[in-house]
Amino acid sequence: MILLILIALQSAVNPTPAELADTAAELFLNEQFSEASEIWNELWARMPHKSRLAYNLSASLFMMDSLAIADSTLMLVSEDVDADTLASAVALTDLALAIQMQDYGGVENSVSVLIDNISDGVSPDCERIGLEAGLNWLSNHEPPDDQNENQQNQNDDQQDQSDNQQDQNEDQQDQNEDQQDQNEDQEDQNEDQQDQNEEEPQPPPEIDEMTPEQAQAILDLIEENQQPEDSTGKAKTGLPAGPVW
Repeated sequence: MILLILIALQSAVNPTPAELADTAAELFLNEQFSEASEIWNELWARMPHKSRLAYNLSASLFMMDSLAIADSTLMLVSEDVDADTLASAVALTDLALAIQMQDYGGVENSVSVLIDNISDGVSPDCERIGLEAGLNWLSNHEPPDDQNENQQNQNDDQQDQSDNQQDQNEDQQDQNEDQQDQNEDQEDQNEDQQDQNEEEPQPPPEIDEMTPEQAQAILDLIEENQQPEDSTGKAKTGLPAGPVW
């Protein structure tokens, strides 16, 4: 009996981890986030292998607008916490931190993550509320100047690429025209050469060289033809001939 009384007294002075967790959860529900975060932090220090404690601590820090600390604490949460629950906490913490830091690009990234999470149709209501808040923030804020400059630079690069392509097309067209001119010049040269060939007289056919015997035979034939026959048919003209008896 005395032992039981001592244990009861000790429990009253030093509550168990389960009792502390119940107290922290009640404080959280009563929006006493600072007091709840102190208990969660103490429990996590005592039991660092309990990722749920780190998750609960992050939730309390999130509600206190200690977004950077909440974000870094979530990075220490292991996979023994439900994956969907952890993903939602990380996405919402990143969104809140980006809004707090006026980080336009960070809000855009967080909104993109929430859209992916919601696309499965089974996301918690907190994600839908967070997505709506992120979209409203983007609609009421202008992108930073550097982002506008990046967009302008991208547009300029596209214009430069278009100009370069146009220049290449013009160069190719010029090359085609030059090639066409060269073809026309070659055609004119061919026509001129053909005209020259038609105007030049053809050389006489070559005669084979005669042998001396052939030349002498031709001379003899010419000389013989130049001496006509007389009336008797017996002697050549100019030579004496007697009558035919």
